[in-house]
Amino acid sequence: MNTRILLLILIVFVCPFQKSNADQLLQKSQNDTIQAESNKSSLDPIGRSNPRGTVDGFLRALANENFLRAAEYIDFSQTNIGVIDSSSIGTIEDIEIVFNKYGSILPVSIINNSTDGDINDGLDVNIENVGTLDIDKKKIAINLERIKVKSEAPIWLISGETTKALLNYIDSTEFSSLESPIPDELLQGKWKGAPLFDWIAIIVLAFASYMAAWLITTLIKLIVRSLWRGYSQSRYSKFLRTLLIPLRLIIAVAIVLNISRIVGLSIVVRQAFSYVNLIALWTALFIFIWLLIDTISSIGEDRLREREIFGGLSAVSFLKNSAKFALVVIAILIVFETLGFNVTAGIAALGVGGIALALGAQKTVENIVGGLSVVFDQPVSVGDFCKFGDTVGTVEKIGMRSTRIRTLGRTLVTIPNADFSSQLIENYAERDMFLFLTTLGLRYETSSDQMRYILVELRKILYAHPKVDPEPARVRFLGYGSDSLKVEIFAYIRVADWNEYLGVQEDINLRIAKVIEDSGSGFAFPSQTVYISQDQGLSETKKAEAEAKVKEWIDNNALQIPSFDSQTIESLKNTLKYPPNEGNT
Repeated sequence: MNTRILLLILIVFVCPFQKSNADQLLQKSQNDTIQAESNKSSLDPIGRSNPRGTVDGFLRALANENFLRAAEYIDFSQTNIGVIDSSSIGTIEDIEIVFNKYGSILPVSIINNSTDGDINDGLDVNIENVGTLDIDKKKIAINLERIKVKSEAPIWLISGETTKALLNYIDSTEFSSLESPIPDELLQGKWKGAPLFDWIAIIVLAFASYMAAWLITTLIKLIVRSLWRGYSQSRYSKFLRTLLIPLRLIIAVAIVLNISRIVGLSIVVRQAFSYVNLIALWTALFIFIWLLIDTISSIGEDRLREREIFGGLSAVSFLKNSAKFALVVIAILIVFETLGFNVTAGIAALGVGGIALALGAQKTVENIVGGLSVVFDQPVSVGDFCKFGDTVGTVEKIGMRSTRIRTLGRTLVTIPNADFSSQLIENYAERDMFLFLTTLGLRYETSSDQMRYILVELRKILYAHPKVDPEPARVRFLGYGSDSLKVEIFAYIRVADWNEYLGVQEDINLRIAKVIEDSGSGFAFPSQTVYISQDQGLSETKKAEAEAKVKEWIDNNALQIPSFDSQTIESLKNTLKYPPNEGNT
């Protein structure tokens, strides 16, 4: 692709334009355009100031059957032809026939239009190659040469060396053999300087070439499928489709180029149709890249799902869409450039108009940037359960403009990425453990030894439970509330799934209830409660047992208050059964 197109794409889409800079760029582009037109008219009236103008003028002269004008684009200095007059018309006609039979010229739109030509093509600075003549298995380069005529500015002509080789071949050949095999009566009607038959023939040839290319690629596919075991199950079979579709276009173009030259269709017709061929080749390239993006992203998504890396799915989707968008923009620019439009001036004008457009599309750009932030910073990924603002739900899609959340009520919330990325996002899917935090209210009738018993037994549960992280598990007697004695239980549950956490929480709560029951104490009622019937009171037997147990601990120096020693903690770890068997606590 033309280097300046890539440069201007970067300017428009990457560089932050200021209006003054954009105005300067537009003015410069307009000046360049005016200068180019000036060069074409003032430096040489018939456009021979650059290689593109020379080829374009020569072909236009042939199309208009203005052979004397066509001769002005040829350097006859190395031949015996002197003055160009009506006697030279036959020679130009013969040259056209050789071009029709053997010549291939680059599309005009891709020939260099600088007065200096392409100085990086490896040829002499005054030589420019624009095509070839494939004569009797011998290739003759169609070169242009920059020549200074008297005191005037240099002009580009078909080089004297190329002209000499052409005339030598014409003089040494039975020229009737070069004439078209198509009957003369079919060549009578003309359009744009070429027989109507040639125009119709190349259109028919294009359709026939595509059908032939379709048959060839279908045959290739059948052969590959027969030789490739497990073709339909292989994820890499997608690459075959990626290759065959653009290959079909390339084969069709190759058939058109070769057959049209072999049958001797007019160089004017072939040159006009070269735009179609060139666009077809660019289309093949872009289809290949498009399908390659789809194939690679599809394989990448499959692997991410296999490895359960769901966070990468959003990034792959976003990058795929961004790459396709950039590809479409570049394709449009190349098509316009191929058709001869001044893309440079157009992009510069877009740079100025883009300022106004950017003001109107500010929120859209902001949302795209927000989408990039969500994709690459990854506060959430597709499938994550999260909370932002007052909304709780599961992320279903992260797009270029917005993110979609499926709420607990099964509704779908769509939030612009700019708003979503700026909010406080709580991602529950990234939780590694659950916090178990509760405060028990015990009756004021609970004695100090009963409290010690409860504290010890509750700590045993936390240290012994296989799903509880012993660091920093704690049970503390906080103090005296208005209606109860306060005991806080703090621990982390080593599970990541909410449903599993609920099961562990239930198990711990049941074990807590059993400890309180065994201690002879009980959970407090609110102080406002009025007892209508006589209170049954607390169990004196269990109270005595709890107090005896505490006295035993004290006598044996085994009362683990205020803290358990590390040896006891290690001995208690994972000694409880979880999930518990019935009757086994």
